[in-house]
Amino acid sequence: MRNKFLICGAMLLPIGVACADEKPSATVSGFADIIYVMSDESADAPVGGHVAGNPNGCTVGSTKNCTEGKFGADGEIDVMATVGKVTARVDIDVSVAPLTPTDDSASIEQAFFAWQFQDNVTLIGGVINNPIGYEANDAPDMDFTSHGLVYDVLDGQTALDGSNIAGVAAVVDLGGITVTGALLNDLQQVDEENSLALLANASPMEGLELELGFVTQADNKDNPKSAEDVVDFNAKYTFASFVAGIDYLTAGKIVDSVYDIWGVYQISDALAVKARLSSISYEAAGVKDTDATTLYGSWQANDNLLIALEWRNDDNGSTDTDKITAEFIATF
Repeated sequence: MRNKFLICGAMLLPIGVACADEKPSATVSGFADIIYVMSDESADAPVGGHVAGNPNGCTVGSTKNCTEGKFGADGEIDVMATVGKVTARVDIDVSVAPLTPTDDSASIEQAFFAWQFQDNVTLIGGVINNPIGYEANDAPDMDFTSHGLVYDVLDGQTALDGSNIAGVAAVVDLGGITVTGALLNDLQQVDEENSLALLANASPMEGLELELGFVTQADNKDNPKSAEDVVDFNAKYTFASFVAGIDYLTAGKIVDSVYDIWGVYQISDALAVKARLSSISYEAAGVKDTDATTLYGSWQANDNLLIALEWRNDDNGSTDTDKITAEFIATF
């Protein structure tokens, strides 16, 4: 059964909440994610574009493609402590920009508590990764180097970085199905009304994981970025060395529908190949529908080192761009 909330093995959440009978403990973990951009047509400079007095510099509007041949590095340090039935966790993101040190940053990704209120009920509060949608936020938990279009829509609907949300949630294991209800700040952080989220996870048969999620947003005509209420359904089926999945989202406005369909073939314990087809249809006038195709191969070089190569094509009918990246993910 899959859920982004992990409670004592019955439910899932990437926080590793300890069971009630465990002794008090504290852990530090994290990862480094290094991406090398081999080619990126989407960053090609416009014809004739340059900055006065600096025709060859890597600045906005310059004549160069300033991303190709560049390294970028992101990382995360996760600190977690469990005492009895309560776990506290803080995730700290760090980023080294590939072009200029002034864009380097550090920020708090998650900061929350998880309280195992009863054997089948856990209360969670703080800033957490968005439980709506299949795709995770952190590089070690992602199936590809780049995020799919469904994640991009969800990220665009949350003012907090990384598609994160702020509020309180209750996760209830009903035996065969897990239900999560949450009271959140308005996703866009601009409306006085709260957002409400409801999530259901089930595994009706071996290898099949289902999730249905719903989150509200105020019908605020003064906020053109709000897609209003969002509904997401995703499913994953695992059979032997093959994995297939789909994530489908629809919204009240702006986005008509968006989906990711992906497949994985695990060649060996160390080698895997993956493919993903994505498409988004907009309701908003003047915004072009987009299709994206992604091919990905990975090698688990060591228990804590993954090396991957990804090719991605994005096509909206007017522009058709390719991007190739190499990625190195080291965990600790």
